Amino acid sequence: MTAQERQGWLVVGSLFVTLFLVFGSGYNTAGVFVIPLVNQFGWSRAQVSLLQTALALSAGLVVPLVGWLLDRLEAWLVIATGAAVTGIGFVLASRAEGFAPMVSAYVLVGVGLGAATLLPVSLVVANWFGTRRGLALGVAMVGTSTGGLVMTLVAQRAIEHGGWRDGYLALAAPVFVIVVPLVAATVRTRPPGGPGSSVAEAASALPGLEVRAALRARSFWLIALVQFFYSFAAGGTNLHAIAYLRDIGYSAARAALFMSLVLGIAGAGKLSFGALADRVGGRRALVVNFLACACGMVMLLFAADTAMAGGFLVTYGLTCGAPLTLVPLVMADSLGLKRFGSLAGLAGLFNIAGAATGPVVAGRIFDRTGSYAPAFGQFALALLLAAVATLGCVPLARAGGDEPRGRGRRADAGEAAGPCTPPTRPA
Repeated sequence: MTAQERQGWLVVGSLFVTLFLVFGSGYNTAGVFVIPLVNQFGWSRAQVSLLQTALALSAGLVVPLVGWLLDRLEAWLVIATGAAVTGIGFVLASRAEGFAPMVSAYVLVGVGLGAATLLPVSLVVANWFGTRRGLALGVAMVGTSTGGLVMTLVAQRAIEHGGWRDGYLALAAPVFVIVVPLVAATVRTRPPGGPGSSVAEAASALPGLEVRAALRARSFWLIALVQFFYSFAAGGTNLHAIAYLRDIGYSAARAALFMSLVLGIAGAGKLSFGALADRVGGRRALVVNFLACACGMVMLLFAADTAMAGGFLVTYGLTCGAPLTLVPLVMADSLGLKRFGSLAGLAGLFNIAGAATGPVVAGRIFDRTGSYAPAFGQFALALLLAAVATLGCVPLARAGGDEPRGRGRRADAGEAAGPCTPPTRPA
């Protein structure tokens, strides 16, 4: 292993820790606060769902700006700033005395998450790795699920011993103590020695479409639809699953443990599907993932039965987080790396729209019907639609892009171009 390869894996390790402590705390722990906040303030579940919607919308609105900044500034500066903002949001949430202050705190958490997690991590890994990009991105993205597993239990334990305010503080402390200094010391946008003397010049030398050309490409809009359908289903399920499990007879601790196990299994899913994408292509792997995830959603409807609960645990667990690894691979393969940050930011608006809509839809359906079943049925349908949209995406060379990608499975996997391959014209 060369010195640059070792440095690349060090960067991946730092990004894993960032996603573990920032994303894992910000998105994946939301479910453990639903019932404590309902009991404390008398809010409806739809109202509590609006907190996650505020988080998702703020993250989405900031993502295009984050993408623009990442094409011009060092990634560590963007990530560290976002992490600090997330930590401040958790502290303010712990001190909230009403709905408006809590919404404001969640908005800050969302802004920080948008700046510190999925988009910059995907960009940095895509720049550092070529032939093993799927595996490297899978390793980094495991942090979202393992972080969710551990930090959900940490927050639940803090709530049990000190109340929900201590739960938020338990999420804030590691962000300031660990993430900010680690990222500043180890993360860089791309390997040293690439083309261009600045981040902007180096990005311009990479293969891929400019923003205007990408917006005319079918693949961009299909990826945007994939982002919406996936986040609509995953956002609604992850927020309400703990409350649903409690409604059908699980204890609070057992329901939290159950979803923590789902998130833990999701780590294995990200690694497995990332490695699969390196072999068969990101597009094929993503289609299989969405079909299996839809089956898992159906099993959740019958989770009162032990066998169906186990089926949901494994099937949904393996597939619910893998799109975080696979969608960036499909985007890099279909649109290239030249304006990856800006394009991922624009497509991310659809992701956030879905994440903002799914929790509220599920909450309102429950408030009106007393059941989550219709919502989970809608989520299964959304995952099937995401699979169909994924099938329509095409590799950059096949779509007439500015870089030949080779043929067969390796081209579809996005392996033909390394992180600093200069753009060329097809013959």
